Amino acid sequence: MRVTYNWLRDYVDLDLSPEDLAERLTMVGLEVEEIEDRYTYLDQVVAARVAAVEDHPRSNHLKVCRVETDRDSFQVVCGAPNVAPGLVSPLALVGTQLAGGPVSEAEIRGVHSIGMLCSEAELMVGPDAGGIMVLPETARPGQKLKEVLGLADWAFEVGVTPNRPDCLSVIGLAREVAGILGQKMKYPKIDLIEAEERIEDQTSVTILSPEHCPRYVARVIRGVKIGPSPFWMVDRLAGVGLRSINNVVDITNFVLMEVGQPLHSFDMDRLDERRIVVQTAKAGQRFVTLDGMERILSSDMLLICDARQGVALAGIMGGLNSEIVPETTNVLLESAYFNPVGIRRTSKALGLSTEASFRFERGIDPDGCLFAADRAAALMAALAGGRISSGLIDAYPKVQPKTIVPFSPARCNAFLGTGFEPEPMVRTLEGIELKISGSGEDRVVDVPSFRVDLTREVDLFEEVARLSGYDQVPATLPPARAETLIPDPSLRLRSEIRNILEGLGLSEVVTYSFIFEGFADKLNLPQDDERRETVRIINPLSDEQSLMRTTLVPSLLETLRRNQAFKVEDVSIFEIGKGYFRRDGQELPDERLQVGGLMTGSRTGLSWYDQIRPVDFYDVKGVIEDLLESLKTTEPSFDRLALPAYYDEAASARVSVNGRTVGWLGRLAPAAAASFDLRETPFIFELELSPLLDIRQAAPRFSPLPRYPSVERDIALVLDREIEAGQILEYISGLGEEYLTDVALFDAYEGPQVGQGARSLAFRLTYRSGEKTLTDEEVNAVHKKITERLIQTFSAKLRT
Repeated sequence: MRVTYNWLRDYVDLDLSPEDLAERLTMVGLEVEEIEDRYTYLDQVVAARVAAVEDHPRSNHLKVCRVETDRDSFQVVCGAPNVAPGLVSPLALVGTQLAGGPVSEAEIRGVHSIGMLCSEAELMVGPDAGGIMVLPETARPGQKLKEVLGLADWAFEVGVTPNRPDCLSVIGLAREVAGILGQKMKYPKIDLIEAEERIEDQTSVTILSPEHCPRYVARVIRGVKIGPSPFWMVDRLAGVGLRSINNVVDITNFVLMEVGQPLHSFDMDRLDERRIVVQTAKAGQRFVTLDGMERILSSDMLLICDARQGVALAGIMGGLNSEIVPETTNVLLESAYFNPVGIRRTSKALGLSTEASFRFERGIDPDGCLFAADRAAALMAALAGGRISSGLIDAYPKVQPKTIVPFSPARCNAFLGTGFEPEPMVRTLEGIELKISGSGEDRVVDVPSFRVDLTREVDLFEEVARLSGYDQVPATLPPARAETLIPDPSLRLRSEIRNILEGLGLSEVVTYSFIFEGFADKLNLPQDDERRETVRIINPLSDEQSLMRTTLVPSLLETLRRNQAFKVEDVSIFEIGKGYFRRDGQELPDERLQVGGLMTGSRTGLSWYDQIRPVDFYDVKGVIEDLLESLKTTEPSFDRLALPAYYDEAASARVSVNGRTVGWLGRLAPAAAASFDLRETPFIFELELSPLLDIRQAAPRFSPLPRYPSVERDIALVLDREIEAGQILEYISGLGEEYLTDVALFDAYEGPQVGQGARSLAFRLTYRSGEKTLTDEEVNAVHKKITERLIQTFSAKLRT
């Protein structure tokens, strides 16, 4: 926000230097980023007396003048009609930077000229451009023009944070200055004289989208004469970086910067039926804005329309079809409050940001619409000769609620660590126009509508601190309490998994939690798969990162694809991250912690002592077994049930612990590998970590070494080929037979000796007692029992 020192002085008595004012504003949270002397360009402009005037030898309208300062004499060629001997006029010395360019020595039609005698307009100190500026007789030759005219003004560039839209105006900043200095604001007086014609007889306002436009105020000013603005207004606008256009448009810009309320003036005679309709656009509707650009609108963008067509893009820019032109005589003035979210979305979607949208999207004062409309209408009557129609239209279908906040001086002191007295606190808050009622600790604050950032009591505490001075808030250390914090189990689990997998030779990768929209189709997921329940990102970084991921697999596959593109074929990686699943009716997703991994290429790499062996199913299965064993879970089981669609059923398995599914492992389906443009099909795994937190066993305890020897027995079974070895191992372990301590598969055979459709599986069973040495009779009895149950359960037979 740019503001000038002299403009601030219109509303508050300033006795601070510009540097001190900048320091005080910065200390209350309004950082002054730059101070600029507005009249620096006049440093080389001095008063000079015209000593002699002669006709130019080669021109009928130019004069050759000899002008004198207190030290020097200059020859200046001048074309002003009023130049005459004895006049004291501003002389711009060589090097002066004026709006038309730098002043330099020149040959003008063969006559040497040094410097330039200037008009008011050329010096930007007045509107007169008809001749050189005549200075008062009290001006001394050689005296700087700034001293002669008493010109002193500074422009401040103030960094206003997004939560303080009230400070995006001169009055808003002046209010802060008044609060700092303990003064009262001097608001501009509005001399509003209304004519007899009633506004209701001339126009109407219909709001069809009250959720986008809660309030719309309109005034009509008739009989205006479009022309230049007075110099004081041109100067005010120039001080804040705006150029003058004409008196009517300049007034709306002036009030915008003065009170922070964006206004728009329509040529009422160019409005169909001379009325206003506020409604959302139609999808694909085209609209040409004042800058001559055609905009394609969507159905959530708000338009200001007449009876037939759009005439302004609400809160952002007017339309080319209703702009103020030199022939305009009747003006319909708009002063409205628009929904900040809607304006922000429209501005971003169209890539169109203006002074108006900058304020609307942060939230303006809904109760300031009337004041701004009256202020602008009064100025149009005074500066453009207009007649203000009687009354105004105030369409307010959605009244904005008042904000009432409790305030306790004791709680404020406790929060800030201060010892302020209650009454100075109240005066501080009243200094920025907060209305406080009640007494003692039961005070309440009626927050004015221009302070949209004050919604909680702690916000009032912050106001007390910043306006009293942060240097008045003592620096204290928080009390340090000796307490033991229980570490987050999930963080500890993640750390353990990271160490285990790195020890197994896998490298950790970290990828974005965002993913491309077509990942589910690439993985061939069915439509009812919960991995399709994604959360869409409102403002994605790119089209390739528009969704929150539900599985780590696509991120790992994209990492592999990039590695393969750089000829890196041996890849063993893992990632620990979250999957985000949409929950119907709830704003926040279900976040599930996962670990995923990928292995491809050769197992050991190129070496002289071993052959190259490609990674296979048992490598990735071994990783999972080692991981779960290191995490102290019970022994996992593996089956081929309920596999996700992107796993190859011929070489994949579901992982279960205690009958609970914890993940999957195996070879990626060929179709999925092809959709990700992979040259080699990898083996992958993924585990849900939440179940592992529940099924991890307690810390292991020491058990003494066995004192008695073990006894081993083998059993070879011929079974149907479809029966998996894991089923047999799980069955034997689950029998709970006395003395049985271990069972392991040590041989598998398929061939003519066992018949077609069958295979032989050989297991070694280990028996041991912790109390005695087992006899053959005891072991044989248990072993026989187990054998019989296996034969009966699995329709097996012993292989001889």
